[in-house]
Amino acid sequence: MLAKMNLLFPAFARQERVTKQQQPLTRKQWVSVDRIVMALLFVGVIAGAIIFS
Repeated sequence: MLAKMNLLFPAFARQERVTKQQQPLTRKQWVSVDRIVMALLFVGVIAGAIIFS
């Protein structure tokens, strides 16, 4: 069912979908993402230890 949208909310209007192929991550990108995730986990563990101790 289609609804008439108010002109105050043009961002919710249905837009044409464009399908594009996503490029697989390279080894360098995987290493960068892995380092970021490990750093966040490390900081999270330290913060959790400080908060819950």
